[in-house]
Amino acid sequence: MKSSSVARPAVVLLVLALVAPGLAGADHPLGNIPWSTLLPPHPGVTAPADPAIPCGEHPTPACVDQVIDDMVVNWEPWDASCDPRAVFALTYLLTTEAFRETIEDTGFFQDNDGIINLDRVFADLFFAAVDGYENGTAPPAWKVAFDAATSGRTNAVQDVFLGMNAHIQRDLPVALAAVGLVQADGASRKSDHDAVNEILSDVLDHIEDEIGRLYDPMVALADAKPSPVDEVGALELLKSWREGAWRNAERLTLARSNAERNVVMAQIEAYSTIWATVIAGPDFSWYEARRFAYCTAAHQATQP
Repeated sequence: MKSSSVARPAVVLLVLALVAPGLAGADHPLGNIPWSTLLPPHPGVTAPADPAIPCGEHPTPACVDQVIDDMVVNWEPWDASCDPRAVFALTYLLTTEAFRETIEDTGFFQDNDGIINLDRVFADLFFAAVDGYENGTAPPAWKVAFDAATSGRTNAVQDVFLGMNAHIQRDLPVALAAVGLVQADGASRKSDHDAVNEILSDVLDHIEDEIGRLYDPMVALADAKPSPVDEVGALELLKSWREGAWRNAERLTLARSNAERNVVMAQIEAYSTIWATVIAGPDFSWYEARRFAYCTAAHQATQP
């Protein structure tokens, strides 16, 4: 990846880190600064010749319902056994449930057909990584994430961001390029991509509460309520990753040959793996027993 393409999001994030606390609550409870909407899409991107439409050309919300059902089936065994991988699985599930509610508002997205198909393609990349981890074919960023979780050396905050990093910085460019960054008439889907940031803004506090309640007391202790500053910081980081994912999807789409596309994909893999390695770096093995005991007690308390 060219250094300039890496530096731009980093500079933006640094500026936001300085100004976000002062802006939090100005227009939204989590201070969702709409900076990404000011970054226009690349003008040369065209629709793919054979876009991915796993939900059909004119899908219904029922396709998202099936995604949610699949997520529940994936999450429940991890949840029941207090497997640290349940943390990101629940994060993703709650986010998708919030997305499902949003698509009922016909004015929220400009292209419901495209965003529903993207939801299915995106989720299938996560399920493929889960299956791939069992047979040794998971993408590198996912392997780092799952290795760290299953070794018992993470806290729940690491689990969330390891999953978010792999799914956003590695999987999302692939999903976006597969579905297409523009509609058949050439209209960009960038505004719908940016609109997802509002869903994240709305759901982050709920996710934090649920993780702190079910899996890790450290999350509850770290929650800065009533201040939203911790959620603002997380939101702006995720937005920077999502913006980078869009730009990498543009690079995949604009590649003039399979060889060029393979180079871009290799850079995406390397960059997301570096992030994963950094996030997984702190070793919380000493905390594993306490975390497991907390999770076990929390689940016993919820039994009828």
